Amino acid sequence: MSLPSVRHWLRRRAAPLAIPLLAVLDPLTMGLAAQPGPAGQAVTVARVAEECLADRVPFIGMLVAREDALVLPPIEGGRVTEVLVEEGARVTAGQVLARLAPPGPAGSGGEPIDVTAPVDGLVLARGARIGVIASASSPDPLFRLARDGAMDVATGLAVARLANVQPGQVARLQTPGGLIAGRVRHVAPEIDRQSRLSLVRIAFEADPRLRFGASVAGTIEIGAGCGPVVPISALVAEGERTMVQRVRDGRVETVTVRPGLVEGGRVQIREGLAAGDLVVSRASAFVRDGDLVRTILPETAR
Repeated sequence: MSLPSVRHWLRRRAAPLAIPLLAVLDPLTMGLAAQPGPAGQAVTVARVAEECLADRVPFIGMLVAREDALVLPPIEGGRVTEVLVEEGARVTAGQVLARLAPPGPAGSGGEPIDVTAPVDGLVLARGARIGVIASASSPDPLFRLARDGAMDVATGLAVARLANVQPGQVARLQTPGGLIAGRVRHVAPEIDRQSRLSLVRIAFEADPRLRFGASVAGTIEIGAGCGPVVPISALVAEGERTMVQRVRDGRVETVTVRPGLVEGGRVQIREGLAAGDLVVSRASAFVRDGDLVRTILPETAR
């Protein structure tokens, strides 16, 4: 999640907190007398830790064959007499998939004509039906194969998200059975004029949890950043400022910070804090600058 995303999240979250926090920072503007908070009030804090967070781009796409192989009849007008494979079958190049009777009057004889697989692959669709007259001009091929059974996720990304997406980057699919890793294979050089999206293909190894044609969601890891990290709940936004409530020597002080990457409820702080600092875990109007507090770390609370 980028910095604008952090600010958007904070602005939504800060709606109920913005006015109380303004009262903390400037109580006279709210018509309140600046009274000291209760001495020794207990607050839950988090210790700022040095961590590395991943910068991720989310995507939604569909599982498709990396390369389709269409199986067409070797002659026009032959009638399908045998179908030897079904959808989901693994086949090898040269394997007989179906047989055709030569064109001509029924019962005119002649050797059957084999329809063979042009490549190794997985049968995705079967258009061959007993008795059907086979033609290369038919809208449905006799068979459609995924060459080598290889699959991609095809997704479209907006221009704003493409800047740092490159072939070779790790991508992860979210499935009920856990995460599945793949790699960005191709980023189209052209933006679609209608959708304003660019096609991105992400390669994944065959996995029993994945099915061709399924809609999937995941993330592309475009980088990482290391530095001080705090719970995102410790942040609050006021206009263009982002702040935390730090506790030093048992007293609260409001500090302006510059947030960075966000991952799993944690946010990187690029400026304003250092590892080892204590911050109020959930930014609150119940404590104010200068308040004397007793800190409770989560492990202490348990």
